[in-house]
Formats: sequence, structure tokens, C-alpha cells
Amino acid sequence: MGLGTLGNALDILSSVFAMGGGTLHRQVILQGQLDSLVLPVTPREYTVTSGQKNKVVDITQLGEALVFGMPKLRTLSFSCFLPALQHDYPFIVGDSKAPSECIELINKWKEARLPVRVIITDTPVNLMFGIMSFDYKEQDGSRDIYYTLSLTEYKNLNTPMANNDKQVDDTTGLKARPTDVTQPTTATIWQQGADICDAAKKAYGDYNHWRRIVQSNDLKDLAINNASKLRKLVVK
Repeated sequence: MGLGTLGNALDILSSVFAMGGGTLHRQVILQGQLDSLVLPVTPREYTVTSGQKNKVVDITQLGEALVFGMPKLRTLSFSCFLPALQHDYPFIVGDSKAPSECIELINKWKEARLPVRVIITDTPVNLMFGIMSFDYKEQDGSRDIYYTLSLTEYKNLNTPMANNDKQVDDTTGLKARPTDVTQPTTATIWQQGADICDAAKKAYGDYNHWRRIVQSNDLKDLAINNASKLRKLVVK
């Protein structure tokens, strides 16, 4: 381990102790729909923004007045590093995954366009977020990957008919139900370790369609990661 790497490690170690109150118990947990990741190293700091859409208006003969608006979506951002497995750092508090595995998983969630729950233990942070940006780099030849993750709060709007392009009925004021029927096809997952998101990506070119496969096959175990479970899946 070079002097530069050692210096970075000592700095991270001191910051982890500072965040954990002298212990190594604080963790940052990212939970997707089907899988999760406990960051190997707890970030030194994190930032949460919580805005409000208040307005200042000018009232005649009174002057300025504050009008309260609705809360804005909260944002969360933090930076840290993903340690290479060949380093035996004493401050690892999460999953023992290679940096490439962590990066692949975060990118998978981002490309799936699905929310991720972020939990920072012993803090108020336990919210659903959408990944806004994920930047990473290698900077000192140690094979450690340094990253910055930025997220914005996700709220479920519950609008299942938003993509219905049918005309509105003049009498009822409602849209007709979609009538397009797609014939079922099948997709085979050959790779060991694949899951429903991988099947959706293969069948539709988009991770976001994993629910269609679950519903079509009445699946209870969403993770298909065992060779004995590999079979043809109906996709609609």
C-alpha cells in the first residue's frame, strides 16, 4: 500500500469513526426491488436538502407577505469509495463486493427507472429515491473506485392509466380501456445468477418491465438465480 493510499485510508477510517460515534456500526443500505447493497465503506458525510415552494408577494398598501407553498422533493447526496477486494481495510462495514459488482448493481437500478430505498442507520434517512447521477473514477492506482451518488425523493403518484392514449368518451368523460392484445411469447434465462430484471431486459430491452413477467408467470420467488429454476418464462 503506497503512502497516498495509506493517507486516504486513514482519512476514511477517522471519518467512519466520527460518523459512527466511535464505533463501526453505521451503514448505508440501498434496497432495490429485488436486491440490495450495503455500501462497504460508510461515507464521511451526507447532504439532505429539503426545500419549500414559498412565495413572497407584494400586497398593495401592506408590502411584502409570505405565502406558504408545498414542500419540494428532498434530495440526498454523498461521496465515498468502493474498496478493491485485495485491500484488507479495517473499516469495511458492508458487503464484500468488488467495485465492479457494486457499480453494475447501481447502474442496473438506474437503468431500470425504478425507485431505490436508502437507509442510513441511526439517522432520519429512510426514504425512496430515484438515482439522478452516479459518477465514479479511479484516482490513485489502488484499484479503489471513488464515486458520488445523487438522488431525489420518489413519490408514488399512482397513475396506472397515464399511458392510455384512448379518446375520452363524451358521455362518461372516461377513457376506454386499452384493447390491444399481445400474444404471449417465451424467453429463456440461460445465465446462472440472472433474475427477473435480466429477463425483462432480454425480452423487452428494458428492466422496467419486470412486473409483466412476474404477473404472466404467477411468480412468488422473484429472484431466479438457481440453475434448477431456469425455465422458459411467458412474457406478454
